[in-house]
Amino acid sequence: MSLWRMILMAVNLVGVRFGGAAMGLAAQILLARLLPQTEVGIVLMGLSTAAIVSLLMTAGYPSLTMTILPRYYALGRARLAAAFHRALWHDSLVVTSLLALVGLAIYFWAPLPPELRTALVFGCLMAPASSLIRITSSIANSKRRFQLSYVPDFIFRPGLLLVFLSTMWVLGVEPGLLTVIAVIIAITFAVASGQAVILGRDIFPKTLKAGLHDLAPALRGRAASMIIVAAVAMSFADIVTLIGGLFLAAEDVAELGIAIRLAALAGFVTQATQNFVLPDLSEAIVKGNAKLARSLILRINLIAIIAIAGCVLGAAVFGPLVLSVFGADYTAAHWPLVLFMLSQLFRAAGGMNQHLLSIDGYQSRSAWACIVSLGVLVAGAVLLTPALGVMGMALAVLAADIVWAAVLGFQAEKYAGYRGDIFAAFSFRKAAGE
Repeated sequence: MSLWRMILMAVNLVGVRFGGAAMGLAAQILLARLLPQTEVGIVLMGLSTAAIVSLLMTAGYPSLTMTILPRYYALGRARLAAAFHRALWHDSLVVTSLLALVGLAIYFWAPLPPELRTALVFGCLMAPASSLIRITSSIANSKRRFQLSYVPDFIFRPGLLLVFLSTMWVLGVEPGLLTVIAVIIAITFAVASGQAVILGRDIFPKTLKAGLHDLAPALRGRAASMIIVAAVAMSFADIVTLIGGLFLAAEDVAELGIAIRLAALAGFVTQATQNFVLPDLSEAIVKGNAKLARSLILRINLIAIIAIAGCVLGAAVFGPLVLSVFGADYTAAHWPLVLFMLSQLFRAAGGMNQHLLSIDGYQSRSAWACIVSLGVLVAGAVLLTPALGVMGMALAVLAADIVWAAVLGFQAEKYAGYRGDIFAAFSFRKAAGE
């Protein structure tokens, strides 16, 4: 893939994401105008619950899907690809059943505050559809059907919600918390079903019984280790929102949730550019094309870092203006927003280390970097949030992301023999495939 084509594809996919982000942003603004700030906090905690629970429901397979399936396709191993699909759906259904039992036990026996109970029920009802979207999006990405991988979730889902909230705004109707929750759940199920139908029947195995190739035992441990990796890499904003809910009032959680989600939009630049290059990078490493692998890593690092650096500057200058659109109270999250953007810059500088560890089969090692990062986040939240509020959470996030990027770089060098961050991209020493 040439640099020019990579840039065009990145612009296209990031444009799709930011088009969806614009609709999502407009929907959040309307939500903030239609609901009290406390109820906005409940909605954001519910969305975060759905993100985390749906990630658990996938059993960690989507991260493997974007590295292992392209390898099978590159080698022409159709039977192994089919066996991978069987393992994915079997394990995800088993985990989903177990989580349903745990959720019921928590609902009936855990002493939960009313606001948190509402958020958790909302998130758990939405989680199955969100889980299906995660799985089908990763499969579409592995097939290089990038538009199908991103458009349903990033365009149709926020777009439909925006239509509903805009209608309520024009009609002067206050929909209420429960109505908003019901509509979000219905939209998510509709989008998930449509995406699966378009992707095709071949992603669903005819049977969940192991065939000639039973990959589940070999993949299960690696997939499980990828759950925490995916949580830190792709759902970190949701983790931050839920942890913030333990220390902050609901209205402060609303500020935190808005700021961290704005930063997550910038972080998608890194995720999108890395994800669409994964099939080519995996193929280059499998076929031993070190020159191509080195070129891909260098280019993807430069694109991501330049883009995120611009987002940091934009947050510092225009942050108050953007936040004021949600309401005057939200402008208090200006400097936390800048710190959240800065943390995304460190993530971008960390480059492809996480994916390189995954390609070489060291997912469990990268999970340790995520565990350490989460430990830093929780410790920072405990120490800083009571005194500094949302700013304390922002400082904890910045520290956690710096640690995460540093540990991943150390692990990639130690276990894979090479690194994929910006600091090592110019000296990709190990020949791919060795």
